[in-house]
Amino acid sequence: MPVTPPSLRRAVRGPAALTALLAGVAAASLAGAPAQAAPPHQGKVPMHQCWVNGVSAPPGELVSGTSGDDYIFCDSDLDNVTVWGGSGNDMIEVRGLVIDSAISGGDGDDVIRAKHLVPQNGFSMVRGNKGNDVIKVATVVGDGAKGAVVHGDDGDDKITTGSVSGAPTKFNRGGGIVTGNDGVDTIKVGAIDFSGRVLGGSENDTIEAKSLGAESGGLIQSGPGDDSISGPGGSVLIVGEHWGTVDAGVGKDDCKVQSVSTRTSISGCEILPAATTTGTGQKPANPTAPKPAPADPAAKPVAPGH
Repeated sequence: MPVTPPSLRRAVRGPAALTALLAGVAAASLAGAPAQAAPPHQGKVPMHQCWVNGVSAPPGELVSGTSGDDYIFCDSDLDNVTVWGGSGNDMIEVRGLVIDSAISGGDGDDVIRAKHLVPQNGFSMVRGNKGNDVIKVATVVGDGAKGAVVHGDDGDDKITTGSVSGAPTKFNRGGGIVTGNDGVDTIKVGAIDFSGRVLGGSENDTIEAKSLGAESGGLIQSGPGDDSISGPGGSVLIVGEHWGTVDAGVGKDDCKVQSVSTRTSISGCEILPAATTTGTGQKPANPTAPKPAPADPAAKPVAPGH
């Protein structure tokens, strides 16, 4: 049982002593209670070095633009921070890592440039929101529940990224995602591998990738609309040597893709290069009529009726 310190016994008498004694018991009870784990980042103010229209943004979880056209510049990593452009045609540039953070353009035709998406405990995300946005991201690497996602959202967006992949040592956890969503989108990415996914969304989309499923596996799904799927600059996209899937969806789709593995799947493509090797579920190229055999110049002509 807690004991009142001698100095307190000497200084306090009567009812005041009882009050002090009860306070001591309560303090001892709290001290003996099991410690509760603090929520992540409790008491931690996210620090960053950002400016909004030339004015330094205060530390905290939100860096916000105005209702007009803004220039938001961050020259540091973002760790558990949301950058919000708001209304207007904004330019957002982040030169550090995007760690468990989100960058959203808001309404308007925005330009977003970001370095690597690095999800550590949750999601790292870039969203264009409404408008015809231009988005450039260095790499989109996710790991299952620790996701890395780039959304074009509404509007005719132009999205350019480096590799879209998962963690190389965790093959079944799910990788990064790049999706155009609604609108006529142009998506250009690096290697899609280790469960990385590129999704066109609705309308007529153009998707270009450096490679697909070269080491582990990846997916391109263009969705409804008359889509185009190819390598950089309209070159032939190699699918494989490991698992790779191209699903062009509904519409008249032009797929400049070539399978180099029986483990790949190419489907929904109405236009294919003539040299494409058929993979699982792939529609064959349009057949052509066989050419007649060349005539033998040494053969004697046959008279009619003989």
